[in-house]
Amino acid sequence: MASETKVIHVPREWPSPTFGERLCQLYKAARLRALKEDPQAFLSTYDRESKFNDATWVQRLRNPLSNTFVAIRTEADSAEISEIEHVSQNEWLGMIVLLGPKALPADGSESQTLWNPFLQPASHTEAADPLSIVDSEAAYIAVSMFVLPEARRQGVGRKLIETSVEAARVEANSMRASRANIGLWVEAENVSAQKLYEACGFRFLSDDPALIAAHGVMTAQVLMGRLVELLPVKG
Repeated sequence: MASETKVIHVPREWPSPTFGERLCQLYKAARLRALKEDPQAFLSTYDRESKFNDATWVQRLRNPLSNTFVAIRTEADSAEISEIEHVSQNEWLGMIVLLGPKALPADGSESQTLWNPFLQPASHTEAADPLSIVDSEAAYIAVSMFVLPEARRQGVGRKLIETSVEAARVEANSMRASRANIGLWVEAENVSAQKLYEACGFRFLSDDPALIAAHGVMTAQVLMGRLVELLPVKG
């Protein structure tokens, strides 16, 4: 039977504790496998995260500042199954997490250093005041991007990126931001990933000393960003 790949937004609110436990197990399995098989692609390590307790995985998935998107493979004729069932019943083949939004000046003066609002540890879990986003540039950081080896070269990475970009566009538009700005970092030697991001509209940014100092992003990583223009909000 034919199958298809879907990218689904993982809900932060769960219908039952059992459902939440299942999501966390899927998240943990995919994340730890990615850290183990491609350690050079992440700032964190398998040794560190394999020691996390269940509460930490729950906290990550329910972080009010994060939106988690996962790629799953489903049967083509499974339209009657809801997304919430899909995401809890299928292996996560890939993932991208979008942190944000945070407010930047609308004049673009900080567009090249969009990381600044995220540099304090508490800023990773504290949602911005919605009023601060109005008429400002809405900054997002894309993190935890991976595609498992068996799902690579099948367009999964592009689907994850494009879905997260569109989600940022919709959210920033609904919050009446002037535009959205999405930043990320990628391993300097991972040319194929850099080309994928370029194909999805990302451009290279200059090194940011503040980011290196705060998060240990070394020269082995390159910074990339994409400005996302928004449609005028009616009414």
